[in-house]
Amino acid sequence: MYDKIDTARRALLSKLAALGAIAPLTGVAITAGSPAAADERAEDGHAHDYVNDAADAADHRRYREGSLCSNCIFWQGGDEEWGGCQHPAFRNVEVNANGWCNAWARGS
Repeated sequence: MYDKIDTARRALLSKLAALGAIAPLTGVAITAGSPAAADERAEDGHAHDYVNDAADAADHRRYREGSLCSNCIFWQGGDEEWGGCQHPAFRNVEVNANGWCNAWARGS
């Protein structure tokens, strides 16, 4: 009788271990297949005092002349007007290339 229980328990534990090993891989496959481009565009005030036009941030204490989303370290690129941002506060939201937020950091 104990052999049947041990065999069933081992089989169950083996299946659970296999599922545990596969679970992270399925999560990677789902995120890898999702599109990089966002469906929505950031609006003024989205996060970190974001504005679609950097000229509107000229009076912000952290703003520096020439600071744009398109020359920020977080910029992922896009078209001439909109693109992606790697900053966690802007995940799945496109930002304006001429925009600015107070998380701006010098990029390339």
